[in-house]
Amino acid sequence: MKKFTVSFFSLLLVVNLAFAGGLVTNTNQSTAWSRMLVRDASTSIDAVYYNPAGLTKLADGLYISLSNQSIFQTQTIDNSFKYLNHSTFTGTVSAPMFPSLYVAYKMNRWAFSLGFNIVGGGGSADFSKGIPMAEMPISSLVGAFSGLGVTGYSVDMAIKGTSIYFGLQMGVSYAISDHVSVFAGVRYVMARNSYKGHIRDIKLNTAAGSVRADTFMKGVGDQLTAGATQASGASKLYKGAGDGINPLLDAGLGGATISQALAAGAITQDQATAMTTSLLGLGLTQAQVDAMNFNTIQTTYYGASTTYATMADQFIVQAKQMFGGAKLMGDQDIDVSQSGNGYTPILGVNLSFMDDNLNFGIKYEFKTKMTLTNTTPAGKGFVIGMNADGSPIEMYPNGGKENADLPAMLSVGAKINVSKVVSLQAGYHTYWDSKTGWENVKANIKKNSQEFALGAEFNVSQSLLLSLGYLHTTTGVNPSYQSDLSYSLNTNTVGAGGAWKLSDAVTLQFGGYIVKYQSQTIPGSYDVAGTAVPYTTKYAKKTWAVSVGLDFAIGKKKK
Repeated sequence: MKKFTVSFFSLLLVVNLAFAGGLVTNTNQSTAWSRMLVRDASTSIDAVYYNPAGLTKLADGLYISLSNQSIFQTQTIDNSFKYLNHSTFTGTVSAPMFPSLYVAYKMNRWAFSLGFNIVGGGGSADFSKGIPMAEMPISSLVGAFSGLGVTGYSVDMAIKGTSIYFGLQMGVSYAISDHVSVFAGVRYVMARNSYKGHIRDIKLNTAAGSVRADTFMKGVGDQLTAGATQASGASKLYKGAGDGINPLLDAGLGGATISQALAAGAITQDQATAMTTSLLGLGLTQAQVDAMNFNTIQTTYYGASTTYATMADQFIVQAKQMFGGAKLMGDQDIDVSQSGNGYTPILGVNLSFMDDNLNFGIKYEFKTKMTLTNTTPAGKGFVIGMNADGSPIEMYPNGGKENADLPAMLSVGAKINVSKVVSLQAGYHTYWDSKTGWENVKANIKKNSQEFALGAEFNVSQSLLLSLGYLHTTTGVNPSYQSDLSYSLNTNTVGAGGAWKLSDAVTLQFGGYIVKYQSQTIPGSYDVAGTAVPYTTKYAKKTWAVSVGLDFAIGKKKK
């Protein structure tokens, strides 16, 4: 049989749950954003996040905003690998609670602000039937062992990942003049990820019925071990046979054939028969054996000894692969937690003209340097291989570390009051993904991710405002970045909603949005018993959300 190499479960369970923003950054941070998708030039309470320098445009007083989004996503992965039982794998992502809390106190030229929100992640991805990257190594056994009568497989697999990056932000805004305000602040980021799941009851369909894959592979390993013992024995026998020719060569019979030596009485009939039988056992014909002299016979014996020794070594290597593969095909549970923290310095500038009817907001968030550390119970770190000594290699060993930087980002926004009824906003974001410390970042990131947004608000009455918006996101990743639990696609998002002023102190915000993703198909290949088998993977998503919030103005003074 061909050499079988175990390449099992080589996937990275990084749960990519950024809903709106860059690869890992959430910018969907208020109900007001949900209803118009652009708030980069905001001078309302959600400016704590979007345009903190613009908080100086508030009237003096205390402001509080509390909002929540309920976000739901479906991830669909279609994989054409021919040995898989099914081609479509579906994951559901839910974040019923995605809150934002902002507090600002404005006094004269100063504004002091505090914000608490989810700057990354915020939900859970549940693949109740697993993912292709985890099932392909199992399904490939059908191709690898087809010569041994394997026709199919079955497996019980489920994987669930959660990710949430809490952000606690504080800062100070100052109005240099009626036209220019500045902001300086910092955000403390607390990251928590978890991965739970199981892979159980991996079985192969054979002529004898359904057999556990680990039992089957151990059986193959036992056969290879026995074969190695036989081959090693044969090598020694042929080495001994070759050495047994030396007395004949020393007697000057190197050019003689078996029949000539027998006729001369140099060997017995039993010796002649044994030599002939051993040479015929190597696949030679009688005519070939009759024509061979003892020089050639000895060379043939030594060659056969080397061949069998090599065969024994190959069988031993293959047996180790089978035994290692058998361990990998055993039942395993996954239970991993990751945690880390970092700080994000933030600077902002707000520019106002035309009696505040034209406003520009600029914000720069520096890179958040962050490392996640694994906390993994013994034996639950997702075994992906075996060391030479037979000890397991885990993808998430206890105490292992992983870079999880949040990239620097720049947001620029503009707002213009066209009339007392209509106002328009536009916004632009870019994320310096290529400047992070992510693994393989140079190979995986082609250019910075970018966002462009347009929104409009309509004052239907003194108490009711309606709005709508559009957002386009262009990802900057290369195909090598895309994997089953972490892929990024270009998007187009539409949102709508409004604000209802319940009183001078309380405003109800409401809205929702739908995200349409541009699917992407990535080619690949997988080694099956030394043969590269091509396949394609198609990545797609669907997301929708609804949001509601309340804004409070306490002790607000008229300007």
